[in-house]
Order: sequence, then C-alpha cells, then structure tokens
Amino acid sequence: MSELDYVFTGMGSLNDRRFSNGNVYPVTALPFGMANFTLQTDGGAGNWFYNPLAHSFEGIRLTHQPSPWVGDYGHMLFFPFSGELPERERWSSFRPEKTSLCPHEMDVYLQRFRLRARLAPTERGAVISLSQRDGAGTGLALLPFAESCFSVSGNTVTGYTDSQSIWNFKRIREYFYISLSKAPGRVQPLEKGGLALYFDGDADIFVATSFVSEEQAKRNFGLELEGRALEKVRALAKECWEGYLSRIQVSGENASRKRTFYSCFYRALLYPRKFYEYDEAGTPVHFNADTGRTEKGVFYTDNGFWDTYRTVYPFLSIIAPELVREMVEGFVNYSEETGWLPRWLSPGEIGLMPGTLIEAVIADACVKGIVTGDLRKRAYRAMLRNAFEEGEGRHGRLGVKEYTALGYLPCDFKESVNHTCDCAYGDFCISRVALLEGDEKTAEILSARSENWKNLFDPASGFLRGKDREGNFRTPFDPYEWGGDNCEGSSWQNSFAVYHDIAGLAKAYGSEQALLSRLDELFAAEPKFTVGAYGQEIHEMSEMASVDFGQCAISNQPSFHLPWMFSALGAREKTQHWVRKLADEAFFCTADGFPGDEDNGTTACWYLFACLGFYPLCPGKAEYVASEPLFETVTVCGKKIGRSKQDVIAHKDIVCEEKL
Repeated sequence: MSELDYVFTGMGSLNDRRFSNGNVYPVTALPFGMANFTLQTDGGAGNWFYNPLAHSFEGIRLTHQPSPWVGDYGHMLFFPFSGELPERERWSSFRPEKTSLCPHEMDVYLQRFRLRARLAPTERGAVISLSQRDGAGTGLALLPFAESCFSVSGNTVTGYTDSQSIWNFKRIREYFYISLSKAPGRVQPLEKGGLALYFDGDADIFVATSFVSEEQAKRNFGLELEGRALEKVRALAKECWEGYLSRIQVSGENASRKRTFYSCFYRALLYPRKFYEYDEAGTPVHFNADTGRTEKGVFYTDNGFWDTYRTVYPFLSIIAPELVREMVEGFVNYSEETGWLPRWLSPGEIGLMPGTLIEAVIADACVKGIVTGDLRKRAYRAMLRNAFEEGEGRHGRLGVKEYTALGYLPCDFKESVNHTCDCAYGDFCISRVALLEGDEKTAEILSARSENWKNLFDPASGFLRGKDREGNFRTPFDPYEWGGDNCEGSSWQNSFAVYHDIAGLAKAYGSEQALLSRLDELFAAEPKFTVGAYGQEIHEMSEMASVDFGQCAISNQPSFHLPWMFSALGAREKTQHWVRKLADEAFFCTADGFPGDEDNGTTACWYLFACLGFYPLCPGKAEYVASEPLFETVTVCGKKIGRSKQDVIAHKDIVCEEKL
C-alpha cells in the first residue's frame, strides 16, 4: 500500500451548525489546487452541502469554500443525467459505501440514471467521464448558483459565473473553457444562464477554469488537460499526491492511527489555495479580489492566519520549504497591491479574527532561512505597517493608537485580551526579522512591546483580564465566561497565549512550579462554561464540554499549545501523557473524526505534530518542544526522527541528516 491508500477524505465531514466534527467536506483536487471538487448531497443545507450519511446526489460541486463560516465563491454544480433532465427534483440516489471520493479521483454511480460519473482533477480544472450502463445517451447540466453566461460552439463550451460569497467581492468572476469529447446533440438553456448538454452515448468533459479571463481558461486547458484522457489525468494526480504524502513515512502496529495520520496529512496539503495562473509568456499572474485587477506574480488564498500560523506553516516548513517561500512571496505581493498584509483571505481580505498573525508565518520562514534576501526585505517593510499604523477597514491591526499609548487594548474593544496578546506576539515576531535585517533600534522597540501581555496579568486571579482605559480590571470577573474580552474561549483558554515568553509567564506566577500547578489545575477542571457575551451556546463551547480534557478545549486553536507547555517548563512526562491522550481520544479516521473545526489544516497538523513527537510552541523561533513519537519509526523527508534527548529541538536538527 502507498501512503495515499490510507487517506480517508471524509474524515471530519459529519457536521451541523451546532456541533463540529471538522466542518470539512471530502475534496478531490491536487495539493493546494485552485479547483476543488466534491459531492453535493443537500444544497438546502447552505454551506453544509455535504453529508456523509446522505444517499442523495445533487451534483459534482466545483467549490472554493475554505470553511462553512466563510462560504463559497466561484462555485458551480455539474449534474450528470441520462434521458431528459428533470425539470424539478434534480437528484439521484447513490450508495455512499460504493462511492470513491479520493484525493486524486471521484467515482459515483447514479442509480436513478444507471450512470457512472468519474472525475480526475488538475490544478485548475478536471476531466469528467460519463458512461451509461444501458448504452443510452448521457447528459451534463451546468447549474450555476448565480447569474452566469455560457455558449456552445461545436464541442466547446465557454462562459463564466458570478457566484459570490457573503463577503461581496463583486469583482469575482470565474471563467470556463470546457472541451467536449463530442459535440452535444442538443443544448437546453436553463435558469441563471445554465445549460444542459445531451450526448449520444458516453462522453468526456474537460473543464478548465480561470479567475483571470476566458482566454486564460483556454490557456489553462492547454496546459493541464489538452490531449489527456481521464486515466492520464488521474495517474498524474495520484503521482502528485504520493509525492507529497511519501515525504513522511511511519510504521507501527496501530493501523487506525496510521489511517488517521495520512488523512490528516492530506488535509494539511489543501490550503492555502494556489490562486495564480500562467499567462502566454509562462509568467505567473493572479486576480486580486480587493483591487479588481489582474496582477503579476504568485498568490495564495483561502487562509485565516489566526488559525494556520500555529501548525500549518511550521509543518510545511519541514516537508515543503520551497512552497512556504512561494506562499510568503504571494502574501507579500498582495501587500504591495493593497497596502496591507492579509489577515483572512477568501479570496480577498475578509478581516476575521483578532491580530495580524501573518507576522508569525513570515518570521518563522525567515528565522529558518526559508525566506531571505530581497523577499525578506519586502516582507519586513510590510510587517512594519502592521506594527505602527492603524488598520483600515478589514486590513491591519485594530487599536494601534491605544495599544501603543496604553500598552494594551482597553476592554471597550471586543476581545481585548486576545488582541493584546496577539499584538505582543506579533511584535516579537517582527522583532526577530528586524534583527535579521540589522534594524536593531526597531527590534528593541518591538521586543519591549512584546511584553505588553504583562499589563493584563492579574496576580490575584492568575489570569489575563480585560482593563479599561484607566487601568482598572473589568468587573465582575468569571474565568469560565466566554466572549467579551476573550475570543472563542474564556480566561482559562486565553490566559496562556504567551508563546514567546514562557519564562516571563512563569515569573508572573512566581515560579515555574506555580505555572505548572496552574496547568495541572486547568486539565483537572470541569469542562464547564457560561455563554457570557455570546448570549448563546456556540459550537466551540459544546465541543469542549463534550469531552473530559478539563479546560483544554483541543477543539479550538487557543488551547493547542497548552499540553506542550509542560515540556517547555521541564515536565515533559506530562506533555507526553496529555498529547497521547488527546491524540488517541479526540482524533479518529471517521466522519466525526476531528474534535472541532479543522480550519484549513490547522487541527490536522496538530495531530501530525503529536504523532511526530514535537511541536512548534512558538513560530518565529526555529525550534520545537519535544514529546515522543506515537509510531515505532518516523522518517521525515528521508531523515529518521527518534525520541529526542532534549526538551527543545532545533529546526536544523529536524531537517538535517543526523538522527535525533
């Protein structure tokens, strides 16, 4: 078996608005591909359009949805059929257990139409093959979600769709160039500009997409699909996936853990989404949804850095550093086009979550020697604006004026504790790049500001607490209350977000032992909550309370580092206990297999690090805290990784030839 054979793409796909087991859908695509394909089983469920328990097929969905909380754009439904296209009730039953939804191929049999539909993906498109069991004609309906325009000429379909997400990037238009193995015998116009194509017998449909132009979609067809049958496209996709997944090899008797590992590895290779194309000169170009212009250079999107900086980019820095460099280049390109580094892209800036944590992504790549030279200089200039200038709309940091004057964001700002901690950590990250650039004065200023978290530490309670502009702690105070000064958690989850200064946090508590005791208390506490400023039970509360890991809400990012803090404080045996327990009891290779939102590889990469036996406690430092591997043997890019003798491991020791 190859590593690809262990992947279950449906891990974490059984969800609803009130409880997340991952909030993902099975994706058939190339790693980091622009075009993703999945099954739609219930369009009436909105952004939860796939249900692994459903037996109804509504179409193959071209999707770019990074999260149900963000929504889709450029989406289109391809509905295979035979006979006449139903006027209403356009769906067919299918057998989920006999359907193949793999990273590199999709294969589904539609019982209503006795028709087999197969798909193999490319970076910006796919080939769809239709075969009817009785030898009757086949058909494919293009069902857009918004006003669209398609035209047919011989065996070619061209056009576009204007389907948007809730973020209203009105300039988004996805273009199509669709080549047919045979000319349709009949074309039927449909609602919203869609089409139904009727074929005599079986048919192959080659779909190329572009966010630049119709001409570019045709160019993408020539680069990726022209002259290639489905089996060839499938083989190339399989080879691409195996090339990435084979970069880590694990062995051991626990087959279930191995399936979970490679299913998580697959999730780590989907985002950020490659959003550039190659023009007639072979030069990368991309569409910028914020400016409405086609720009030169690479670009990646569909990423929230508040989530992904913690695990995704540190993981990719080990197994694909060349990609991390290109991703950073894309984000810097975006900053030079819009004036700001991104915070949450889909495909333009949507401005979600506290802080501007892309500084951690860039600093981590810089201190590891992945980003150097002119690109580092460009990135540094962009980061300085985040640190010293007030944000604009969805861009930049919130409350820079107050943060600079007071040393914290006052509690009249929503989620002020998180904003303060994220700004302090971001300042630390920028200071690291400042030192590399020889800007010692700025490094000194930002290093001092990185201690601003201390201004919210309350020695009486041992928590970080919101303060007003006069320096008074907000009262009354309940450490179990969610929201208000805290983002997606309470003081229990958010008072330890001092990744860059664990020694300083221990000093605030009085000693390392005192901080260790507080962490023990956290893991022993009842997983209770009060809804606080949210005014309702949000799904993150439900997920934390559904398991017994104390106040460690492994379902959400603010708790990800908590079990690893023990190692940083010299109590590695406790890290080993909690990491193994969390990995074994919160992650499964099933449709309900994640403890909460998977968030574009973030939660999957936490599990990967747990299995590898080390973790990036502080991205921006070229080091990891140690636990122990959960497999008998682990090989990363040809290097054997054993149990480290040290509690802290240097990045160079992970990527060098010597065994740890």
